[in-house]
Amino acid sequence: MDLTIHHLRCFLAVARELHFARAAAGLHLSPSTLSEQIAALERRLGRELFTRTSRSVRLTSAGAELLPLAERSVAAHAEVLSWADGVASRRPLRVGLMVPTTGFQTVMVAATRALPGADWSILQLGFLGCLDALRRGEVDCAFVAEIGDAPAPDVQALPLWEEDCVLVVAADHPLATRASVRLADLAAETFVAVTDHAVSDRWFTALGVSPARTLHTARTFEDVVQMCAAGLGVNIAGASASENYARPGIRYVPVADAPRATTFLYLPPGQLPADVDRFARVAVETAHARP
Repeated sequence: MDLTIHHLRCFLAVARELHFARAAAGLHLSPSTLSEQIAALERRLGRELFTRTSRSVRLTSAGAELLPLAERSVAAHAEVLSWADGVASRRPLRVGLMVPTTGFQTVMVAATRALPGADWSILQLGFLGCLDALRRGEVDCAFVAEIGDAPAPDVQALPLWEEDCVLVVAADHPLATRASVRLADLAAETFVAVTDHAVSDRWFTALGVSPARTLHTARTFEDVVQMCAAGLGVNIAGASASENYARPGIRYVPVADAPRATTFLYLPPGQLPADVDRFARVAVETAHARP
């Protein structure tokens, strides 16, 4: 089977972005070239990896199974190249990310200045992959948003910043023009939620919401935004979503009585490598200095 690391890198880029144009830009390829690479990979594997429509891109079950294998293969390939270059002791600082935010961007700017010699690998893991990636040693740390306390006692959880919550809703929804809403206003709404029922149930319990109906279909926040914009349901998210996920057809309405969302930096238990420890200190210092 003629399968290359380049094919896997292309697959990973699309799997993380779930958007061919953005993935192609990150790889410095044209969207058509990237699409050809994915099609070639699917032919070589004999399996469809993505379900594509004019409005969305989603991983198939085969694509979801390939994802961790591809990540390990690409990481191993990078380690071999590093060893061959005679710098095997130098590895990238691998940062996992649930959802991109302005706060994360601020931390990374400070961290690149504080660790000028570091190599970086930033992996967008979505709602479901952060803790598992940390536990498997695939990332050195992970930025994770939670409502309430951190639910993972087997990792270190450093609180970074808090933010109010907003309702994610289609622009033509009756609530979209409101200055704010309350949780009681949402009793009859369908909620877009993550595919893992336990994760979404924990989020709703912490919010104090009992959805009338739940669509367990989202793996990333981009999925949430697209489904809400289509009018399939609503969602409650941190207020920073309005800055980072502004899209046509979507509105973000403050939820006046929702608890605040906290972004944690998750770290493995025990003593940390020096670069990870330094990064964690910079993250905490920078986050706590934010206005």
